Amino acid sequence: MINVLIVKKEDRILEISVDGHANYAKQGLDIVCAGVSAVVIGGINAIDELDDKVVFDVSANEDTAGYITYRSIKPTYEEQLLLKSMVISLQSIEENYSKYISIETREVKQ
Repeated sequence: MINVLIVKKEDRILEISVDGHANYAKQGLDIVCAGVSAVVIGGINAIDELDDKVVFDVSANEDTAGYITYRSIKPTYEEQLLLKSMVISLQSIEENYSKYISIETREVKQ
């Protein structure tokens, strides 16, 4: 299963972590993994290309578990809009493939 963790403070997204594999189908044919990967990588690339003022950190590990974390360091309005769009896209995948992806949102007080 793919586990998505969204860490928020009030309405601001601080971090999005994606971990695991859907196991919907064999590697190379797994539309759930492909969809989640396209949404997350595409969203991060869009933030990087479209927002010159944002500061963020990405850590990834392509081992057997599959893992990527996006951390917002110096947020901007544009970054938050793109992150919210990413979350909506992931939620759409979860609505249709809930056996293969789980999304948890955690509110922090910091």
